[in-house]
Amino acid sequence: MIKNILILLIACAFISCKKDKEIIDLNVQGAVKTTRLIADFNCNNISYVFQVPFYEGDTDTQKRLNKAIKNLITQDFIDVTYNKDADLEEIWSIFISHREQKICSGDMSGISNINIEHTTQTDALISYELTYTRNGQHKRLINTFKKPELTTLTTLDLTKDQKEDDVRTIFDINLQQSVANLALEVKMDDQTAFRNYVQNKVFKFEKEEFENATIGIKELGVDSLTLQLTKHIELPETFMYLNPDVKVEIRAKEMEYYLDLSPLKI
Repeated sequence: MIKNILILLIACAFISCKKDKEIIDLNVQGAVKTTRLIADFNCNNISYVFQVPFYEGDTDTQKRLNKAIKNLITQDFIDVTYNKDADLEEIWSIFISHREQKICSGDMSGISNINIEHTTQTDALISYELTYTRNGQHKRLINTFKKPELTTLTTLDLTKDQKEDDVRTIFDINLQQSVANLALEVKMDDQTAFRNYVQNKVFKFEKEEFENATIGIKELGVDSLTLQLTKHIELPETFMYLNPDVKVEIRAKEMEYYLDLSPLKI
C-alpha cells in the first residue's frame, strides 16, 4: 500500500514538473522580426504555391508564434520521419519536398496550397490570417497574440462585463451577411441553388465556441483595426469550391460600446 502511494506521488510530481516545463513565460518588447517562407512547384502544368509567415526571435518566441503553423503543415506527416522539436524553417523544407513528391505522383490528399491573407503587427499584438486547401476543402486559420506575453487573444478577452450576449448577437448578424456574401464567389449556374440553400437557414455562433474563439486583428491603417472571427459552416458538396470557414469582419471602433479595446492600444 505504502509502495503504491509513493509511486503515485512520484508520478504526480513528474506530471507537475512536465506541466511546468510546458509553461513558457514571455516578455516580448518591441517588434518581432517577421519574414515569409515561400515555395512553389509545377506538376502537369499546374502551379502549386505555399507561403506562411515565419516569426523569428529567441527559441521560446518562435515556439509560441510558429506553433499553429507548424502543426498545420505537419498534420499529414503520417509517413514522414522528422524531428518534432525542429523549428518551422527546418520543417518547412521537409513539408515542401513531401508535398511535391505526393502531388506530382497524383496523390492530392493533404495540403495543396497555403496563402497569407495578412500579417499584422502593432505595439500591442501580432496577428495573421492564412487560407489553405486540404483534401480538396478550403479552410482558414486566424491567430492573434497579445504582447508582451504572446498569449492568444480571444473574444472574451475584449468583451465588457454583461455585454457577452450583445457581442455574440452582433457577430451572429454579421455572420449571416458574410454567408450571404459568399454568393459573390458562387458560379453562375449555382446561384439559384445557393440562394435556396441560405435563404431560410440561420447561422450563429454557439456560446462556448464564441467565447473561446481566437479573434483576428487586421490593420487597415493608422489607428484603424478590423476584428476577424471565423465560423465553420456545413456547405453542400455542390459548393465545395467555397471556403466554409466563413470570416466575419467588423471595424474595432464600431464595437467600442461593447468591447474593451484598450489591449489593442487604439
